[in-house]
Amino acid sequence: MDTGCLEQSIGLSGVGNARELGGYRTKDGKTVKRGVLLRTAKLSTATEGDLRRLSETFRTAMVIDLRSEEEINGAPEVTMFTGAASADKDLLPEGAGYLHLPILDMQKLTAQILSDPDTAALAADMDNIKMMELFIKSGILSDTLYFRFLDEEPGRSNYARLFRELLSLEEGRALLFHCSQGKDRTGVAAMLILSALGADEGTVISDYMLTNQFNSERIAGERAMLERSGKVPPELIDSCLMVMDSVSESTMASLIAHIRERCGSVRDYIIKELGISEEEIEQLRKKFLVNEEEL
Repeated sequence: MDTGCLEQSIGLSGVGNARELGGYRTKDGKTVKRGVLLRTAKLSTATEGDLRRLSETFRTAMVIDLRSEEEINGAPEVTMFTGAASADKDLLPEGAGYLHLPILDMQKLTAQILSDPDTAALAADMDNIKMMELFIKSGILSDTLYFRFLDEEPGRSNYARLFRELLSLEEGRALLFHCSQGKDRTGVAAMLILSALGADEGTVISDYMLTNQFNSERIAGERAMLERSGKVPPELIDSCLMVMDSVSESTMASLIAHIRERCGSVRDYIIKELGISEEEIEQLRKKFLVNEEEL
C-alpha cells in the first residue's frame, strides 16, 4: 500500500475506500485531528471486525449515508450507477446513529437521462457497459454532475445538514460519511469539510485522488474487463472507470472553479449557500484542529 494510503487508512478489511481526514495540515499550520472524520464506501460489506473497530477504536457516534433511497433499496433503474441489484443497507457499528442524507435525486437524474425517446429505446436493449457509454456521450455523466450536488436539492440542504452534525458531534467520538463507492458525493463532502477547516486546494485534491490508490486493484480489474469486452471504444474506457471506481483530478478542479465563479471561494459557498456562519466555521476549526505541539 502506498504511503499516502497507509497514513490515511482506517484499517477496514470489508469496506472500500476506508480512510480519514485526520493528519492533513491547514494553511495556518494546524492539523486535522486523527480518528474523528471518517470517509468510506457503503457499509453493507463491513465485516464483524470492521464494525468492532469502528465502535471500539473510533467510537463512531454517527454514520451519514449520502446515497439515494433507490441505491439503498436496490431499485433496478439505478443498478447501472451503483452495481447493486438488491437491497444494500448499511451495517452499523454498535452505539452509532444513522442519518440518511441523499445528495442526488436519482429519480430526477434517471428521468432526465431517459427523457429522450430514442435514448430510452436504446437503453432498454443495452447492458450496463453500453448504457454507461451512452450516458457519458450524452454529457449526463461528466464533470458537471458534481455541480448538481452543490447547486440543486437535495444536495445543498443535506451537505448543510452534514455540517450541523459535525457541529453537534460529541468530543472524543467519530463521524463517518459515505456514499456507494466513497468517491464522488463523499469526495465532495470531504472537499467542503477540509476547505472549511482551512486546508488548501492542493491538500483537498490530494485527498480526493487517494481513491485511485485505495481502489487500484479494482480499477485494474475493471480496465481489463472493459478492454476484453470490446464494447467500449478505447477513448471512453477512462470515463467508464470514473463512473465505476476511479476519479480524475480535473473533476474536482472543475468543481472548485465552478464554486469560485459562483461564490468567490469554497468557504464563501459554505457560508452563503449552506448557511454555516463564520462563527460556526470557527467552532469547527476549534473542534477538529490541533496545534503541532498537541500531536
